[in-house]
Amino acid sequence: MLRRYFLTAFVLFCTLSLSAQDAIFSQFYATPLYINPALAGADKCGRFSATYRNQWTAIPGAFSCINASFDKHIRELSGAIGIIVTNVREGNGSYSTTDVGAIYSFNLQVNDVFSIKLAAQASFVNRHIDWSNLTFADQYIQMLANNSTNLADWPTGEQFPDKPTSKNYADFSTGIVGYSENFYAGFAIHHLSRPDEGFGGGIARLPMKFTVHAGAVIDLVPKQRRFRAPNAPTLSPNIIYQQQGTAQYLNYGVYATNLVQSMVFGVWYRQTIAFDQPESMTFLIGFQHNALRVGYSYDLALNQIVGAWGGSHELSVGYNLACSPPRSKIKMINCPSF
Repeated sequence: MLRRYFLTAFVLFCTLSLSAQDAIFSQFYATPLYINPALAGADKCGRFSATYRNQWTAIPGAFSCINASFDKHIRELSGAIGIIVTNVREGNGSYSTTDVGAIYSFNLQVNDVFSIKLAAQASFVNRHIDWSNLTFADQYIQMLANNSTNLADWPTGEQFPDKPTSKNYADFSTGIVGYSENFYAGFAIHHLSRPDEGFGGGIARLPMKFTVHAGAVIDLVPKQRRFRAPNAPTLSPNIIYQQQGTAQYLNYGVYATNLVQSMVFGVWYRQTIAFDQPESMTFLIGFQHNALRVGYSYDLALNQIVGAWGGSHELSVGYNLACSPPRSKIKMINCPSF
């Protein structure tokens, strides 16, 4: 019990004292607009996507995140629109962030086999601190001095600061994706204006986030008349690199689709910092049939620090709307859905 309290205090201290960083999803293609706004309109019909992540499960309420989005290609706009909402809660809601963004992506068909999508995103962000829900050092000192295990029995003597509890600001991002039938690669920059998210007059600039991602689709059975059957088995190797401030992440792995009909399996490896420290292995199982897809993944910690905080669970749901065939031939991005 005491170990959990100390872990909670440590995570909360890190959350409030270090430069903020964006949440990271293991099922990165289940949150397509989150990793790159240029993925808006990747499917010819409208699609809904939603993902929930519960991180560091050994620490109750340490970190959870919900992302939901909708995007649709619109022929009259020569591109697609997207709406994305992200909510992050840290420390049982002591610190929360809500981000609502609007996206427009422009589709450019370079030739018969290669296309490019360019995108811009504008967002409204609210960050909120609930001072009454924070835990302070004197509470731990009292609890230990009295051989207690119930932190709630020991109120703090700290006075709540006379500072705003919320911070609102605008944020802007951009991205590009190039793709053919069997290959895709993209680059995105988030927080272009480096917005100030500091409370009480202090300035705290949010670092820009850089994302590079790429992948391919490998057919395991020959195509029929140059077309891939809807339930044909494929392998899809993928890699994604992200940098925000001093934090760096590299994920690489592979998806296997329809080895068992309608099922998707995935495994990938995450490294951090200077790429000499393993962080986790992620294992995915998913189901996709017609318009519906559901996926579950678990992050298995590979180092002692992250292992002490526990693993991470992620659940994703997606649904593609029905639509009539487009009047003009529009090439879609054949990337994974998880």
